[in-house]
Amino acid sequence: MKIEFTKEEYKTLLTIVYCGEWMLNSHKIKDDSLSKKTESLEQNIFSFAKDAGLEKWIEFDTEMKKYFPTADMEDELHKFIDLYNLRQKKI
Repeated sequence: MKIEFTKEEYKTLLTIVYCGEWMLNSHKIKDDSLSKKTESLEQNIFSFAKDAGLEKWIEFDTEMKKYFPTADMEDELHKFIDLYNLRQKKI
């Protein structure tokens, strides 16, 4: 399957994937089958960041052989996570 995105669409996809993976797995103490699947998908999507010109958001760790969000990406996206957490406390 081949899907094409504009740079802005890909950046939006990175936002959704990062925040969704965080919401599904950040509270878990150990990995389960869902966290392994979501991490695998996240790695696949992160792997295109350089091609999209978003090296500022995703970096590759050569020792771990994995992609990770940069501090720039986390700083920009944690506002959504913080807002989500704040709203959850009010419920």
